Formats: sequence, C-alpha cells, structure tokens
Amino acid sequence: MNIDKNSLIPFYLQIEQHLTEKLNANEIKPGDPIPTEAALCEIYGVSRMTARKAVDYLVRQGRVVRFRGRGTFVINPDSKQKTVLPLDRHFTASDIAKELNQTLENRILEFRKMPAGADIAAQLNISAETLVYFIIRLRLLDARPFVYEKGWMLYEPFPCLTREALKHSKYDYLRNKGFQPAGSHKQISAELPANEIRQALELSRDEPILHARSVAYFADATPFEVADIYYNQRYYSFSIRAQS
Repeated sequence: MNIDKNSLIPFYLQIEQHLTEKLNANEIKPGDPIPTEAALCEIYGVSRMTARKAVDYLVRQGRVVRFRGRGTFVINPDSKQKTVLPLDRHFTASDIAKELNQTLENRILEFRKMPAGADIAAQLNISAETLVYFIIRLRLLDARPFVYEKGWMLYEPFPCLTREALKHSKYDYLRNKGFQPAGSHKQISAELPANEIRQALELSRDEPILHARSVAYFADATPFEVADIYYNQRYYSFSIRAQS
C-alpha cells in the first residue's frame, strides 16, 4: 500500500491510519504481530525513523504492545483494562501481588555496597561516607514488568543481606531480622524515563512514567531506605483518596 507523499498528513500518521484500518477490520487480530519496522520501511518506502514513529503512535493509543526481542503485538481489548492501585497506602509489591492473586518475580539487576553520598545521606540522616546497599530490582507481576526500583538502604543494621534474599520480600527479610518497617513518604512526579528504565519496563520511546521518590521508615521513625520507584502505567493506573 502506498502513502500519499503530496499529502499534508505526515507519513507516520498515514501509516498509523492504514494499520488502524487493518486492526479495525480484524485483518490483524489480537495477539498477532504487526509488521516489523524493517517491513514497514519496505512496504511504505519510508525511513526507519518514520516507521518507528507510526508504531510508537499505536503503542501510545494502547492498540499494540512491544516486547523486547520478540516484536510488537496487537493487544486483546479485554486485556486493556488497567489495574487500579492506591498511592495513599503503603503497598509493597508483595502486598500487591497477593491482593491481585498474581505471581511476583524480582529480578536483581544490581546489588553492591557504596558510600551514601550527600543526597541520600541527607534523607537517611547519616554521613555521606556511611555505607549503604545500592539495589536495582525489576519487579514483574505475572511476567509483566510492573516496577523498576532503584534503592539505597542502610548497610550496618543488616550486613548479611544477600542477592538471593532480595528475590523475595525485602520487608519480610527485615521483619525476620527483628526490624519493623512502618511505612514510607513518597514524592510523586510524571516524567520521561531514562533509556535503561524504559527498556526494562518495555515502554515506547516517548511514553511518560510515574516516578516516586520514597523514604521508608521503621516504627521508631528511623529512615532506612531511599528509593526511586518507576511504575509501569501501561497496565496500572493509580488513585489517591482525598479526605473532606
């Protein structure tokens, strides 16, 4: 199918319109892959960037979803309903998995000790030279990327923390060691994620994301962890209850 190169409509929107017509006509069915970017270049005689923008547009509309290393597939309309999660309650990913009756997987992308540095130290009320754990976890619910979590946690109270323990509930580990996590304070913003976060959460190149800077406390009000938490908004929406 050719595009109208004399039209005022951008090429990528013309391609998107053609693909949308095929989706609406059920010529490409839910679960089917759409043509690759390389195939779109050949079909429409456009650049790779133009083909990519057309697919990005469909991703933003929620018509298709990208899977890294697999391709781009048509979303089943029945699966587009987002799960609503409350931000005004202290939900851990383990709590969410239990509430939704879904399987939680924690992939440990980084785990090491390092000096806290000025910014993290100020929020944990420690010196900049104090050792903390630096932890990056990708959390998946039913094999779908849910949260990208980058955290700095006190080292000294629990020096035996292991990579294996972090594959399970971090808060259960702390409770088993005699500590009582009591909640957290979050500052929330919407932003475009860094490339490594976007790829981990399988988001499109210009898809905004919900970011929370969280400070977690023990029952005695001692802060023990600072975390940057990036939520995948493709499958989840978020609510806050306002008190009158």
